[in-house]
Amino acid sequence: MRSILLAALALCAPLAAAELKFETKLRELNITADEAKAVTEFPFKNESSEDVEIVEYTSGCSCLSASISPSGKLIYKPGESGIIRSEFELSALAGTVDKAVAIRLKGDPKDEPSIVLNTRIHIPVLVEMEPKTLFWNVGEDAKPKSVTLTMKHSEPIKVVKISGADSRFTQELKTIEEGKKYEIVVTPAKTAEVAMGVIHIETDCKLQRHRSQRVFMVVRKAPATATAAKP
Repeated sequence: MRSILLAALALCAPLAAAELKFETKLRELNITADEAKAVTEFPFKNESSEDVEIVEYTSGCSCLSASISPSGKLIYKPGESGIIRSEFELSALAGTVDKAVAIRLKGDPKDEPSIVLNTRIHIPVLVEMEPKTLFWNVGEDAKPKSVTLTMKHSEPIKVVKISGADSRFTQELKTIEEGKKYEIVVTPAKTAEVAMGVIHIETDCKLQRHRSQRVFMVVRKAPATATAAKP
């Protein structure tokens, strides 16, 4: 009788959900200024009592590619392990950047992956721009506004050229301290209508991917202001 009861209880016991157990779903990387690529790995294991199938793994950025080890294996039996490997092309990225890979398992809704793996990359900023975008509201005075460039590298970085292809804005480079600090003064020709432009900044930075920078200029409709709800 006791053995029958134990067997019945075993049948009623909940089975482990079919899922992959990751050591962590967030990794942080500290990158040196001269690195062009970054790689991170997310080990996992099937700790459930059923096979788990990876249907899709995607990233929302062309700078990020993902792969599965071993050999692109997609179906994992109970107890089997694998690794999701992410590789980042850092290009002109700087500062703290978050990138994600979405993993959809068999049984997940098509637009709702059950696993999201995040990588937070800390990349040195060698040319700090404040602000990165200048704004004017439509109809306000077309007064000049400025962007300050501060060089954060151990070696001086000189601005050798600035250029903007949009005639609706003019720009002037001012040297505050050669190789250390600069100011770009931007003036819109008018603010009667919406407009957007970009300034390309070329420096003599020895590290290629930090050499070019961009500043944006925008004439926009004034942002809507929140109004208090009437009783």
